[in-house]
Amino acid sequence: MAYETVRRPGRGPYHAQMDVDQFWAVVDGARAQAGGDWSAVPEFVTDALARRPLADIADFAQIQDELEWAAYREDLLTACRLINAGFGSDDGFLYFRDWLLVQGRAAFEAALANPDSLLDVPGVSAMDPVADDCFADCEDFLYVANEAWRRVTGAPELSSSVDKRGHVSLDPDEVDGLEEELERRGYEARRDEPLPLAGEPIAFKDRDAVFAALPRLSARFYDQVRGSRRRLMREP
Repeated sequence: MAYETVRRPGRGPYHAQMDVDQFWAVVDGARAQAGGDWSAVPEFVTDALARRPLADIADFAQIQDELEWAAYREDLLTACRLINAGFGSDDGFLYFRDWLLVQGRAAFEAALANPDSLLDVPGVSAMDPVADDCFADCEDFLYVANEAWRRVTGAPELSSSVDKRGHVSLDPDEVDGLEEELERRGYEARRDEPLPLAGEPIAFKDRDAVFAALPRLSARFYDQVRGSRRRLMREP
């Protein structure tokens, strides 16, 4: 395994009902139902979680956060920027890591071992995000556990807000049930923490450094990124 999840004990005795193998069974099962359409995976995952006990939903949320953290690396941020036309904000990189999760276990673990393997993910080599308005990101996957928790508990429909940059956030008062359960376990989600990335920094403007780190992705995307940015600067 290319990563290791970490379980932190809560204030009371806690025994996980879902482990990382079961997490991936849910995701890969949803991928099979989606029939190759990764954008449909979050809804199928939500449906699967909503048929499980609340403890399983909280386990899923914790493991998801741990896997997002395992991919919080300089080389994967560079891969994100190469594939996504140079974009790689904090939010954009988080959405990219959730896109990576919905590609399934094999793709995720291969990317942790060698980010250049992302070029082998179906559809990636043909991507031109600016021309096609289709980026490697999956914001919807962020909220699968929250939505499943809502369905099981009968809480009101989740509301959201959009900030001036177009980022969507859920009303924090409406997801407290899940957050309180994770807090009870002593687990603090890290997806919103501004922590240093793992690995040596890679200056994206340094062509040689980017090619040295990710030769296959760079050969396919580096010049396309530069062309995409020029097109965007010319748009009114």
